[in-house]
Amino acid sequence: MSKVTDPNAKGGNGFIWGVGVLLVIIAVVIGYIVWNGKQSSTDSVDALEAKDVNMSMEYNDGAITLKSESAKKGTPEVDLYEDFACPHCAELAQATDGDMQKAIEDGKLIVHVRTLNFLDGEDIENQEGYSTKAAAAMSELAKSGDIKTYWNLRDYMLQNQQKVATSWDIKDIADAAKEFGADDDVVDSIKDVDVKQGNKVAKTNYDKLNKETGSVSSPRIIKDGKDVPSEADQKAGKNLGDWVEIVTK
Repeated sequence: MSKVTDPNAKGGNGFIWGVGVLLVIIAVVIGYIVWNGKQSSTDSVDALEAKDVNMSMEYNDGAITLKSESAKKGTPEVDLYEDFACPHCAELAQATDGDMQKAIEDGKLIVHVRTLNFLDGEDIENQEGYSTKAAAAMSELAKSGDIKTYWNLRDYMLQNQQKVATSWDIKDIADAAKEFGADDDVVDSIKDVDVKQGNKVAKTNYDKLNKETGSVSSPRIIKDGKDVPSEADQKAGKNLGDWVEIVTK
């Protein structure tokens, strides 16, 4: 006749105690993994060297305007709509930021970067997710006029989107800005920025894009209120990855 162990007996208590210890160990290991991932997400930034850029930056009404002294009256201007959590925005940045930088620095292009946050949720005015935090932090950085830090940090955040979008907070963005050379007062202003600033920035840009085109998505390049590439451009075999060439031709 088989014997059934009583969980309330002495031996059963030992089993329960053992399970409890195992759960504690698992919790500690998970906590370490999360903490270590959080540390490494910003520690890797200090291994990078900030690239020089030859352009200026201004912030006004939700837009971060990038231009060079070589730009003249009549230089083509576009609105670049992007969400820091949007994988397609990261892909576009990887494919065209080099061309965009050269065109801006050569005075052939002026870009108004307009950050969105709709990937945080439909109620864009009351979000606190990564897209909104990034919009708040990067708009605050843009107010300082520190184009070198902005350009390099934006590049890093988009190039490493899968890692930072799941782990970074506003403080992490501020710490990364410091690693890229931002002054202490700029770093402090980023750390202290209210996430509601991100909501305001995103709402301004959302409304502008929706009013001009009747829809909101990202990434989008808008010139004179119309999407680039146009239908004619697409029929000619052009796609979004050709936008710099299309605008500056």
